[in-house]
Amino acid sequence: MRPAVQDRTDALPVRPVGGRALSLPRVLAWGVFIWIAVVWGVRGAAVFAADDLPEAWEATIGFDGAYRTGSWTPLLIAPSTATRVWVEDPDGELVGYPPVSDDASSGQGGAKAPRRFRVRFGRPAGRVLVDDGSGSTAPLRVPVPLESTDEVMLVIGDLPSAERAARLLQREDGTRIRVVALPDASGLGPADLDLDGADAIIVCGSVVARTPPEALAGVDAWVRRGGRLVFLAGMSAAPPGLAEGPAAVWLPGPAGREGRVTRMVPLRRSAAIETYSKAGRPLDRNALGGLEVPVLADAASIDGTIEAWEGNAATELPLVVRRAHGFGTVTWVGLDLDQGVFRNWQGTDSLLVELLGGRSRQTGRSGELNRRALDLGGQLRLAVDRFDGVRPVPFELIAGLALLYIACLYPAEWWLVSRGGRPALAWLTLPTVVILFAGLAWWTAGRWKGDAWRVRRADVVDVDLAWKVARGTSFFGAWSPMNAVVDVGAVPSTAALGVDGQAAVVSWYGAGGRGIGAVDCPTAHPSLASAPYTSAAGLKSLDQVPIAASSSRLFEAEWMAPVADPPVVSSLRQDAQGTLSGALESRLPFALHQCSLFHAGWTYDVGSLAPGARFDPESGKGPRTLASALTRSASVYDRTQTQAWRVDNTDIDRILEIAGFHAAAGGTSYTSLEAGRLGRIDLSPVLPIDRAILVGRGPAGTTWSCAAAADVSGGGAAAVPIDDSPDQATAMWRIVIPLEKLSVEKPSP
Repeated sequence: MRPAVQDRTDALPVRPVGGRALSLPRVLAWGVFIWIAVVWGVRGAAVFAADDLPEAWEATIGFDGAYRTGSWTPLLIAPSTATRVWVEDPDGELVGYPPVSDDASSGQGGAKAPRRFRVRFGRPAGRVLVDDGSGSTAPLRVPVPLESTDEVMLVIGDLPSAERAARLLQREDGTRIRVVALPDASGLGPADLDLDGADAIIVCGSVVARTPPEALAGVDAWVRRGGRLVFLAGMSAAPPGLAEGPAAVWLPGPAGREGRVTRMVPLRRSAAIETYSKAGRPLDRNALGGLEVPVLADAASIDGTIEAWEGNAATELPLVVRRAHGFGTVTWVGLDLDQGVFRNWQGTDSLLVELLGGRSRQTGRSGELNRRALDLGGQLRLAVDRFDGVRPVPFELIAGLALLYIACLYPAEWWLVSRGGRPALAWLTLPTVVILFAGLAWWTAGRWKGDAWRVRRADVVDVDLAWKVARGTSFFGAWSPMNAVVDVGAVPSTAALGVDGQAAVVSWYGAGGRGIGAVDCPTAHPSLASAPYTSAAGLKSLDQVPIAASSSRLFEAEWMAPVADPPVVSSLRQDAQGTLSGALESRLPFALHQCSLFHAGWTYDVGSLAPGARFDPESGKGPRTLASALTRSASVYDRTQTQAWRVDNTDIDRILEIAGFHAAAGGTSYTSLEAGRLGRIDLSPVLPIDRAILVGRGPAGTTWSCAAAADVSGGGAAAVPIDDSPDQATAMWRIVIPLEKLSVEKPSP
């Protein structure tokens, strides 16, 4: 019988601790106690450390999360303790943007209310940091942006046919408009820059009543700046629906004045709207019952073009009116396309296409287009980045110096040192060779690039006589011969228009697309002077911008300001043949040179227009086609020869001329380039809408300043010399002139 084994586990002693033996249960109890103490200690330390960590930021960006690189973008950050947002520019350098308003909470919601910022994203995957004013920054995660080459259509309201219309507008290469739908405009900002990322906006009249007035004022400012708006207001425009507020100016009316709806009448026939939309299926006649359309007051004096109407005359019951609004266009349709029968009608899709300008009919070089490569904005950037007296060192010279340097090191120096067995001589010959070639490289750089600051600029000044507003767009490049830190600013300088003292929005200038240094490039352009800089309050300047020696920086500025006195007095009108009659007189204190008068598809040679001089279109040689003038076409025997557009052209005046009327010149069919960011200065859409445009060369409308930063010592020159004389600083002036109305009725469609 196997002997029983006694269990002595409880009786086993443990190594004495402090002269006292502990049993195993006591050891386990002490282990559990120590483990609980460690867990609570770590948790308490984490809570204590969390008090010193930056706050967790919540951000609302762009149009409900949709935004585009290279465009001004609204950014709302909560809580409101954020004092600055840092965003990368195309060079990968951080730019600090201040809040739009100094009021932290905007009067709503206290400290937890969001704070509004306005920033520009220079890279699709760049860093975004939030500063709370304590010296520490925290990263902010933002959604992936749209590319700068994408065309964005913003829809305010519920309009399902907008997405289908975008498919109809699809380009030959398969790209199409990006549709961003917002149920209302309550989240939009009050400034036009907040909508910089939109190329076209559709506003449904049914949402206007519940939209904050400041948001509608932002949309209106965006249109005046050069935007394209489609306003759908049929039964929603019934009095007193749009009698007051910012949206009232979108109703057709006389030049420079808002429209007014007198009453509503039933729409008995739909043939006009079916013909205009090129619909393949007619409207349901039974669905027309109860459908009413607005009657506009004084339709005979409407400023704009009536494109669709019911009745025997265009002024009897206008349905679609396209009109100029500042430097942009407003297309009003007296139907609520987001409601009733139009919501599911197949023709609504093609109707929206016509309201947006129709399908592109461009042919020719448009097939060569690469929308992710160079555009006109990038071509202008290359032109501004060329400075007089600054030339690249020839490659042959660089290669020759490199080979000579290698030859001096080996075998020349080796032969000299090894001959006679004097290796100690290398301590003298090697530094001599290095210093000699360093000085030679310094002299070569100075010989080709110079040792003085260089600047170059491109300016456009636009004046609209109907709304008495001026717009300035300027591009500025500075080349530095030394390492410097500068403050860059710009202000309007057109004293003749009475806009002095206004502020300009200043920012870096970057090309669109995915090229080197472009805003869609996944890799930042390497910079020799990598250091963060800031944007001043109101975006009126850039402070502490680093510039490396023998390198350049490019900037852009834009401003809008009211005009006190019209620079031109006009009695121009369009006669029955479509040509201009009447006269215009200059009230400018300076002369405009190389002037032309554009209207519809025609141009009139004006020459120089001195102060007080008059021009009569009927007294000249007569008009010629605008497209042939822009493309430098000439008739040779029985053929027309067009001067081909060169993508390597660096003539700033020529680039601005084509960019300012890109669509009239043929668009991508002529240049094989998209307009890019320069599309905002294209005035082609207003030419056929009862407008004439006087174009000429005059003094610069924007004054730039570039000086060493105030708090940086030894940063180079005290101020960069900028010559603003008329011989060195000129601008393309364009004065938009409304035409007088004639009592000529148009035939029924």
